[in-house]
Amino acid sequence: MNEYDLAICRAFSYKVQTHTTDEDFLKLPHAFPSNPPLPGLGTIRSRVKFLSGFQPEQYDCCPDACCCYVGPHANLTKCPYCQKARYRPDGKPRKKYTYIPIIPRLIGFAANPLIAGRMQYRGRVHQHIPGTFTDVFDGSHYRSLRGRHVQLNGTTFPHKYFEDHRDVALGLSADGFSTFGSRKQSAWAFILLNYNLPPDIRFHVENILALGVIGPKKPVDFDSFLWPAIQELFRLLVGVRAFDGSASVVFCLRAFLILIFGDIPAVSALMQMKGHSGVLPCRMCKIVGLRIPNSRASHHYVPLERSRHPDTRMNPNAVGVYDPHDLPMRTQTELRSQGEEVQMALTIDGAEDIGKAYGVKGLSIFHYLPSISFPLSFPYNFMHLIWENIVQNLISLWTGSYGLDQGTESYQLAETVWDAIGLATAASGSHIPSAYGPRLPNIAKNKAYYSAEMWSFWTMYLGPVLLQRRFQRPKYYTHFIRLVYLLNLCLRFEISTAEIEEIRNGFALWVQEFEAYVATALARNYSHPQSEFTTNTIPVDSLAVGLQSMPFSTFLIALRLQDPSGATGPFQWNATAAFCIGQFEIAGSHTLRSPASFLKPRN
Repeated sequence: MNEYDLAICRAFSYKVQTHTTDEDFLKLPHAFPSNPPLPGLGTIRSRVKFLSGFQPEQYDCCPDACCCYVGPHANLTKCPYCQKARYRPDGKPRKKYTYIPIIPRLIGFAANPLIAGRMQYRGRVHQHIPGTFTDVFDGSHYRSLRGRHVQLNGTTFPHKYFEDHRDVALGLSADGFSTFGSRKQSAWAFILLNYNLPPDIRFHVENILALGVIGPKKPVDFDSFLWPAIQELFRLLVGVRAFDGSASVVFCLRAFLILIFGDIPAVSALMQMKGHSGVLPCRMCKIVGLRIPNSRASHHYVPLERSRHPDTRMNPNAVGVYDPHDLPMRTQTELRSQGEEVQMALTIDGAEDIGKAYGVKGLSIFHYLPSISFPLSFPYNFMHLIWENIVQNLISLWTGSYGLDQGTESYQLAETVWDAIGLATAASGSHIPSAYGPRLPNIAKNKAYYSAEMWSFWTMYLGPVLLQRRFQRPKYYTHFIRLVYLLNLCLRFEISTAEIEEIRNGFALWVQEFEAYVATALARNYSHPQSEFTTNTIPVDSLAVGLQSMPFSTFLIALRLQDPSGATGPFQWNATAAFCIGQFEIAGSHTLRSPASFLKPRN
C-alpha cells in the first residue's frame, strides 16, 4: 500500500472513529491541507472498500424485517409471515439486508503480523490450571471440545477442535434496542467476539466483528438472517486457506463458534424457545410456571415453593417444592427432539400445542452447528439479569413502587429515608475518582438515568454503606449484603471450583430466604384466591419480587447449577461481553466502561 492510499485510510478511519458528519469532513482539507490533496468523500469510500479486500453482501428481506429471503425462503415472492410483496412493481426488492462476511476479515487478521501476534493468546499465552477459572477457555464446554474430531453432515474430519494454536474461538451476541428513542421501531444487532484476543482488548469496540443490523421491527425468523453466517461457520469448521503474517506461512484457518448470548428475549429467539412468558420459561431447566389464581394476567411465575397453589393441589403429579440443588434439567438431545416434533407437526395449531407443552417453538439453526451445545452454549446475560432486573426490582420493593404491599413483613423504607439515600448517592460523586465510573445521579429522583454500569457501582460500593441501619429489621440488610458478597464472588477475574460451589449454595439459600421474607402470605392467598393480589404474595419469579422476565430457578441455573465445573468460564467475561454489545449499539455516543477496560491502559 503506497503513502497516498495510507493517507486515504487514515482520513476515513478518523471519520469513522470520531463520528464526523459528511459536511464537517469536507471542511477538514481547508484546515489541514495535504499534498497531494485527498479525493472527495465518495472516492475515499470506494477506495477503502477496494483496499479492504471484501464486499458486504446484500440479501433481499421483508420490508418489516420478518425474514430474509435465503435458504428455504430464497424463491418466495412474498413474506410468509406478513404476506407483504418481496418486489416493487419495477421488479426491484423492497428492502435489503446488509451482511458483513466473517471469513475475509479473519483471513485479514491472520495476515496482519500485529493482529496475528495478539491472537496467539488462546493457543500460546493462556494456561489452563485445573480447578481454576480465568477465561472461557477454562469452562467445561471449551475443554470438552478439545480432543474431539470435527464432524459435519455425517463426515468426520481428521482435525480436532482447537488443535492448531491459530484456531479461532468465537462468541455471538444479539440484542435489540430502540432507535432514536422511539418505542415503535427497533433494531437488532448481531456481533461476533474474537476470544483469541487477550481479555483486556477483546471487548473493545474496535475489535468487535459486526455481522449486520436488522430493523425496523423484531424479526419473526431470526434463523433466516443468520443463514449467511452459519454457511461461513460451516466452511470455517472445515478450514479455509490463509496466510500467517507472524510466521510467513500458508495454513488452514479454522474458527469455531462456542458461545451465544444476549438478553432473555434475544436468546430465546435464537434458541427457538418460548421464553420467559411461557409455561416452561427456562431454557436450562423444565420448571413449570404458574399463573396468579383467578387473575387475567398471562404471566407465569416460578416459585420453588408452590405446594398450596390451586394448580398443584389439583394435579397429584405436580411438584410441590422444587429443590434448587436438583432442578429438572434440559438436555441437547431432548431439545433437538422437541424442536423436530414441533417442526414436523401437521397443523399450525398442533405445532402450537406441542411447543407450549415443551416451551420450544421449533428447531434452531444452531442445532446444525456441532461446536454449539444446547443449552450450555447459551449462558445467561449477567448484565441484564442482575443490574437491569434484580437490583432495580429489589429497590422497587424497598421503596413501595412495585405495586405490592409488605404483607406481614416490613422491608419498605420510609420516603424520607430513601430521599436521604438519594442525596447521599448524588453527593458521593465529589469524593470518588472518575476512573471508577461515571458520577451517579440522585437514585431516589433520577434512577431512570441509571445505566447498567451505574446500577453495578451503586450495588457493590454505595448500597452496603447507605442501606446500613436503614431497614426496620436487620435481616433485610443482611439479605442484601449476602447478595453483594455473592456478586463479588461472581465478578472475580479468577474463580475456583470451591468458590463456584459456594456461589451455588449461597444463591440457593438467598432465593429460599427471599421467598420466606417476601412471600410470607402466599399460602393464605392460595387458600383464598382473589381477583387480584392485594398483599405481597405473588409467586416468586426472578431474582427479585415477582420479576416477570427471570425466574429464581433460572438464575440458579445461570449460576452453573447445571454444571458445577463452570460451563463457560468466569462471570466476569460474561458481564463484560454484555457491556460490549451495548457499546456497539450506541456506536460510541457515550462510553460504557467494562470491568476489563481497567486491566490494561489503552494506547
